Amino acid sequence: MTTKNSVPPPFPRLGELYRAMAVALGTKDSNLQVDDLARRGEFDWSLLPTLAEELFIAPLRKYVDADFGEFVRPWFGHMHTSYIGMVSRSAIESLTRKEALPILIEHYFVPHGLNVIYAIQRELGGPDPLTFLDPDRHPVAAVMEWLEMGETNSLARLAYDPTKSDIDRNETEKCRKWRKGLDLPDQHSIVRLAAALKEKGAMREGKIKHVRRWLLLARAVAHFERASGMPIRNMMRRHLLLGMPDGKILESLEAAVVASLDRFAASIELGQGLHNRLLRTSSKEPGEKEKTKADLDQLEQMLCASPGDDRFDFQVDWLKARWHMLSADFESALSHYASAVRGASYRAGEKQRTLVEEVLAVAAHLGKKAALKRLKHLGVVHGLFADPREDVLENWEIEQFRQQFGQLFPAAGRFPEASREEKIILPFLVLDASETKKPDLRNPDRIVTVRAADGQIRRWTQLQLFVSKGQYDSVEALLNAGASVDLVDDSGASALLVAIQGAMTSADRRVLNALLRRPHSAATINSVTAKKRLTPLLCAVDLGEPVVVETLLSMGATADLRADVADQTPLYYALTKVAIVKNTDVLRAQLQRSFSEAPDEMQREVFRRYNVSLAGAFGDGGAIRTLRDYPRYAELFERCVDAQVAEQLARHAMSNLLSIIESLLVHKADPNAPHRYPAPGRTPLMLAAESDCKEAFELMHRFGGDPLQRDAQGMNCLSIAVAFGSADVSASVRAASQ
Repeated sequence: MTTKNSVPPPFPRLGELYRAMAVALGTKDSNLQVDDLARRGEFDWSLLPTLAEELFIAPLRKYVDADFGEFVRPWFGHMHTSYIGMVSRSAIESLTRKEALPILIEHYFVPHGLNVIYAIQRELGGPDPLTFLDPDRHPVAAVMEWLEMGETNSLARLAYDPTKSDIDRNETEKCRKWRKGLDLPDQHSIVRLAAALKEKGAMREGKIKHVRRWLLLARAVAHFERASGMPIRNMMRRHLLLGMPDGKILESLEAAVVASLDRFAASIELGQGLHNRLLRTSSKEPGEKEKTKADLDQLEQMLCASPGDDRFDFQVDWLKARWHMLSADFESALSHYASAVRGASYRAGEKQRTLVEEVLAVAAHLGKKAALKRLKHLGVVHGLFADPREDVLENWEIEQFRQQFGQLFPAAGRFPEASREEKIILPFLVLDASETKKPDLRNPDRIVTVRAADGQIRRWTQLQLFVSKGQYDSVEALLNAGASVDLVDDSGASALLVAIQGAMTSADRRVLNALLRRPHSAATINSVTAKKRLTPLLCAVDLGEPVVVETLLSMGATADLRADVADQTPLYYALTKVAIVKNTDVLRAQLQRSFSEAPDEMQREVFRRYNVSLAGAFGDGGAIRTLRDYPRYAELFERCVDAQVAEQLARHAMSNLLSIIESLLVHKADPNAPHRYPAPGRTPLMLAAESDCKEAFELMHRFGGDPLQRDAQGMNCLSIAVAFGSADVSASVRAASQ
């Protein structure tokens, strides 16, 4: 009997998809990682970034040719992103794999496969797609016949002489079986055929490349058709004749889901009623706990009674988890949540996002680090989080997920019978401003514990504590008593970094100046904080004071050390400030979009790392946009934008920014360093062209800036300047090129 654990989800897992393509192309070999991913799902996100390279690109470069491998490389990345996007949007829990797969093949995989075949033929050459996809002719035979056009013999006779050796006889027999569709060519046989043709001088090199490319493609198409039992070539041919329209996969899946729901009408009605009664935030009536449990048991009997059918199990587990949460039984809730997450994977579409958000908060509240790691792996693969830089789960994330608990599961939403005593962690620190402590001068490097109103704890050095309060006399006393300026806290922040940040909001520079007078180690100067990825030098650029930047550089700050969530060099960061001064409308428009539009991956990560609580666990900002749409809050958001623009303009003057840029360049900052955000490959020099800052552009050009360097989209400084209407830089570039 089929068990529920062995029933596959309606969407094939990414690992299954990768394995199927590798088997079709004959490039899988003994790769065990893809087998694990296919069997167990995304238990380790770090396996995926290199999997396409190992399974497809490297073998294709080796066994076909380098140009072919590089040509198809972007397609594998596009397929991955596109597929995860579809899985994340489409809730098809009412469908089985048997019902969903034919729809996916016809409306998703066939159009995608045809697109890559058509592109290869158009750009690299090959047989006419209509001939290649002729359902009445085996694709391998079609390729062989095309390759034999203009030749005096068949491929087998051109390459082998069966009268001379058993090897030639065997290889000739293989070619015969390929042509008749009795067997499929593997990569090693294709390589041997191409090598034999080359050795015999039977074909020119350009045509031999087609032997390797198109026999492999024919093998893949034939394999997929055989494995699926569906007329793949006929579908591709029809799609091609129709002009290759959008496959409309989402609409097709939705229609299949709607058609399947009639069978479950009664259970869906009961389940919807239970969902409404188990809302996390609404108040509950006395006795509702037991009544809800009875209905939940009834729903489980209705939905989960069929052996081998687990399509709605995750919904029942999710409702059970909610019931235990509202009963304040968090441990039992987490167990059901874990089952719900497993069942929802590759099935629940956007519902999975809400489910994972709830489980993250519960697991963090209970301190279950292993569960958080598993969930983070899943979230990264499904695009809920950006790829981690190092560890999949950082310490600050645990605290952030914990802070979501009180918002997602307020005590007021629990059953009246449940305990409501719960200490809620706030998404910010509430410190007692009136608390006064005198510095312990006998132990100047003493670590002090600071407790917030909600119980959160921070441990800082005395020096860092008094620097954060701006208490100059205490700071000076500690420094004179020998307090080390090179101690950093658990997040990587030094007293110097805290002082620079404090100077942004205070006109009193005495604390900062006191620290700048003391020598610091290069390690302290170049320390990067864990959460926001800040360095003293980057913060000094943000402060906008050239003397502070120059002092840090003379102390040993690395001019090109990348920092910030977007991984920027200080020079690039300085040029972003130049753009603000040159055109404040750019910053204003960016801020307004951040309140009203869905953020991209980088912006989501910024929201998370800067602890914007309304942005949610994933930083997607749904609550922010909801508030922005209310007229009563619209003015508040506009004032926030005005305040942020005014603050930037007050801190940055063009003359100071040019001095900062020159200091960075003198200390070997690279004006040609490419960055990945917001436009991949953009350099500091290109930013100057974009913002039409002729002074900064010419300054960087004198220090080796290359106006001919191109970004990822092929644009150089002149094309960027023209595109943005930067007349002064355009003239400067043209003058420099004459």
